[in-house]
Amino acid sequence: MNVLPDGSPDRVPRVLLASLPSTGLIKPLLEIARALNERGAAELWFASTEEGRGDIERIPGQHPVRFVSLGQYKPELDPSRWDDATLASMSSRRLLRNLAAFLDKNIDHEYTAQQYDRALHEFARVQPDVAVIDLCTPWAIDAAATLGVPYVLSVPVPISGVYLDRLPWSFPTPFSGLPLRMTRRQRLTNVLFRLGAMAVYARPRNLLPMIAATRRRRSAGIANPTAVPSRYADAAAAVLTFSVFGLEYPFAAAPAHLHMVGTLVQEADTNGSGDAGIDAWLESFTSVVYVGFGTVMRPTRELVAAVVATCARLGPDVGVLWKVSRTAGVALPDPLPDNLKVVSWVPSQLGLLAHPRVRVFFGHGGGNAVNEGLVFGKPQLILPFWMDCHDLAARIVEAGVGLAVSDIDVDQIVAKLRRLLDEDGFRQRAVQLGRSLQDAGGVARAADVVLACAPSPRAVAPLQQ
Repeated sequence: MNVLPDGSPDRVPRVLLASLPSTGLIKPLLEIARALNERGAAELWFASTEEGRGDIERIPGQHPVRFVSLGQYKPELDPSRWDDATLASMSSRRLLRNLAAFLDKNIDHEYTAQQYDRALHEFARVQPDVAVIDLCTPWAIDAAATLGVPYVLSVPVPISGVYLDRLPWSFPTPFSGLPLRMTRRQRLTNVLFRLGAMAVYARPRNLLPMIAATRRRRSAGIANPTAVPSRYADAAAAVLTFSVFGLEYPFAAAPAHLHMVGTLVQEADTNGSGDAGIDAWLESFTSVVYVGFGTVMRPTRELVAAVVATCARLGPDVGVLWKVSRTAGVALPDPLPDNLKVVSWVPSQLGLLAHPRVRVFFGHGGGNAVNEGLVFGKPQLILPFWMDCHDLAARIVEAGVGLAVSDIDVDQIVAKLRRLLDEDGFRQRAVQLGRSLQDAGGVARAADVVLACAPSPRAVAPLQQ
């Protein structure tokens, strides 16, 4: 609690953040919470399922961040628990089939209704002045709207996708992997993909349960009974997304309360990975390719073989550092090539990306990874994993800051890594775009937006955990 010059207490705003525990969703909110807590600028509460408790309770700052439990994440909806066959069904080369498989696995109207009731209870108990909610946590958005709590919407995917219902048919359809500047054939593909996506949503197995759920939600007084993303964005006090136009494609429907804040990077020591052994290994090479495919993607036998073969082809002067926690039941070769180092954990990925020996980032196209690589000026090679990864790969290529491969083909991977290592234009454009991501304000600006959306704090009773 702050104290005014006249000695009276002035309560800082009570902020409730809410997200599912998946790394790609919760990470931006963790960074915003950290920034607010280090300032001592808010009383912080953070709602997630139990799987997110550890990350939330470790948020540094002036005061402990209070964890608000939304129960256990339903195992069938948790990507980290999906088996290899399920992940493969969503990450094939047939993008519409991937979308159908993703919807089949992720839509659970009963769980959504259960979580809405739980979130409604917790929001009413905490009485936040403002909420910060991830787009993929709709029950928390619904709870905030029902109780009249102003909320800031966090969008960790390409922002244009939120406004799909307002995008012209000439604009790349989300999940299509198409560029902004399309050939005639690509324009036709885009129209067919959008029609196909509409057909996927309209399948009886999707449409009939959705109609029933919409009726229940309307009867319950939920403001956005059809859960249309653009309506959630319209009702938000502000919309945060973690990119900039120049990487993200501009679109006419972008609203005035949209804040493109760039990469959320804390000001910290970025001189190394935080592991002395890794840093010493980096220094033994002139150039290093950092390979990281995120927390959900599991490298297959084919990809493991391709990475190993790529190391041999790149030669002894180029090191390859591969961060991989587990593969899809595939053992890594023993011994490894001399220029390949495999680690399961890097204490500071940001410090690693900032290291001058790291010249290229080879990844899966996840939003957090793409923006973190670019903010440090690293050209990228993208092997898109699923869903919006294909869209980010197209944006990387069109911005001239990287290349993409659609197949696990060693010849293609090696040739494109060589271009990224040898052609200065990629690095120069990546550095320039990285400056734009930094200049957008990052986590400090995101925290400022949240505080600006909080009304004058009400006098409410302190709450116990």
